[in-house]
Amino acid sequence: MLEKNILTATNFEEIASWYEQASSQLGFPEKPQELYEAVNHIMQMKGKRIRPVLLLMGCDAFGGNIETALAPAYGVEVFHNFTLVHDDIMDQADKRRGLPTVHQKYGINKAILAGDVMMMFAYRFISEVPTEILKPVLSTFNRTATEVMEGQQMDMNFETRQDVSVEEYMKMIEYKTSVLLAASLQIGTIIAQASKTDQELMYEFGLKLGLAFQIKDDYLDAYGDERVGKVKGGDIIQNKKTFLAITARNTANEQQKTLLDQLQQEKDTNRKVSETLALFNVLNVPEKTHAFMEKLYQEALDALQKTSMKEEKKAGLQHMAHLIYHREY
Repeated sequence: MLEKNILTATNFEEIASWYEQASSQLGFPEKPQELYEAVNHIMQMKGKRIRPVLLLMGCDAFGGNIETALAPAYGVEVFHNFTLVHDDIMDQADKRRGLPTVHQKYGINKAILAGDVMMMFAYRFISEVPTEILKPVLSTFNRTATEVMEGQQMDMNFETRQDVSVEEYMKMIEYKTSVLLAASLQIGTIIAQASKTDQELMYEFGLKLGLAFQIKDDYLDAYGDERVGKVKGGDIIQNKKTFLAITARNTANEQQKTLLDQLQQEKDTNRKVSETLALFNVLNVPEKTHAFMEKLYQEALDALQKTSMKEEKKAGLQHMAHLIYHREY
């Protein structure tokens, strides 16, 4: 285990490394084997671990003890992976982080049950905080977990609509993705007993960063390489209402809209992806997407700058935000 004196918010990589080592001491029972083998399948996949590290960094930034925050940080990661298990079932996805999804490997019934038990364990780990802060921690998590489910339903509703607005899409990804990043930071600051103002600013920082993160995820799904760990153009194949797809439709003329509609019905997935991307390029969708991401990223950094934490702590979180925002997969 790393020495505690280097675990400061100026050392994002060290905190991430410490989390990987320390969280290995936590985990799930061995039996029934069929259940927990499916759980461990996704938990042991190589992921970004952004949410637990954010929680630890939020705690550390205001002088909290990150060892106290370890169990809640792991709980947030368990919850996040629970949502992925069920999302993959709904999306009929075959791959996650380059490996078979849980339902693909173990079957839908075991995957559903694995997700259910992960939700229970998430609450168990998140509840491992001092009694005096248990209520605000659980209140934050309960609100966030509900919003994540609401965001998933919005996403499903969009599947049968062509008229999804940018505003509706932004609310959907706020709930489905951003609120969990924001809540991770807020829970970390609650554990550190930061002021209400700082808690709110850190939440805002995480929320705007999360929005930029999800739009970047949309972009990488379309334009990223195999390191993304998903089928390239998967959102296009599934006719997902992403920021790119909505921007394309809002920009397109009637002839181009007709072509977009025709491409949604295309059975040849390679042609569907390549021709949709070609149309995106004609409509300057990549440039418009990058401009919007940049706006959100700057708003996130502005909120961080307003907090009362020390400058070296801000630098660590800025570094972390830079890694998230400028990632290539």
